Amino acid sequence: MKTENKTLNIAGKKIQLTILGEGPPLLYLHSAGGETEPIDFHKKLAEKYTVYLPAHPGFALSEGLDQIDDIHDLAWHYVDLMQQLNLENVPVVSWSLGSWLAAEIKLIRPNLIGPLVMIAAAGLHVDGAPMAELFLDSFDELRELLFFDPNCQIAFDLTPSDVNDPRILLWLRAREATARVGWNPYLHDPKLAGHLHRLDSPIHIIWGRQDKLIPLAHGEYYVEHLPNAKLTILEECGHMVPYEKTEETAKLTLDFLASA
Repeated sequence: MKTENKTLNIAGKKIQLTILGEGPPLLYLHSAGGETEPIDFHKKLAEKYTVYLPAHPGFALSEGLDQIDDIHDLAWHYVDLMQQLNLENVPVVSWSLGSWLAAEIKLIRPNLIGPLVMIAAAGLHVDGAPMAELFLDSFDELRELLFFDPNCQIAFDLTPSDVNDPRILLWLRAREATARVGWNPYLHDPKLAGHLHRLDSPIHIIWGRQDKLIPLAHGEYYVEHLPNAKLTILEECGHMVPYEKTEETAKLTLDFLASA
């Protein structure tokens, strides 16, 4: 599969960008976990699209976190990035933090984002269904929180085993960058719910029924308040949807984008 690694200069910030596949453009906005290197889910999308996979400031090799104080700064950063890449009315696939970010971008520049897939989206406060605490120091507790089966091999493959794990530095960078935009208020924008009626693109919301980090009630709230959205619930699936249900999520995504 054709893969290209680039470094962009976006308003003075050095940004890591991976491009994979060939076909019409698609933008992928990653989660707080920082899946900034191609994973199987990305590769499935790249069978039909040219997938643009930027790392948010502070993740992987991207710099410029000092210029980001909240989700709105991050959204404006992506306005600059998308304009530099000549991406307009582009399909967007997003996960968790990335889905919240996609919604914020769409609000300030509606023409940039076309059909949108939001997987286990952050961004809301839902009464009676609070988000769990993501900023955990125990990797065992983190696996328990994120995965339907915390003892599956992929759960251990994706989380550092201890502080001597070579991936710990990237994990800590990702956590710091997430805290920058999602510490207070905790991983939501208090004003977002009141703006959802303005997000009029076709939107497909995908959620794991057993998501312990962001309860399914958040997906139900999104679909009830977005004007053109549908919700698909995946069984025996936690928050790590693109890893736990790779084939199903890729097929749902590609089918939706083909018909949107």
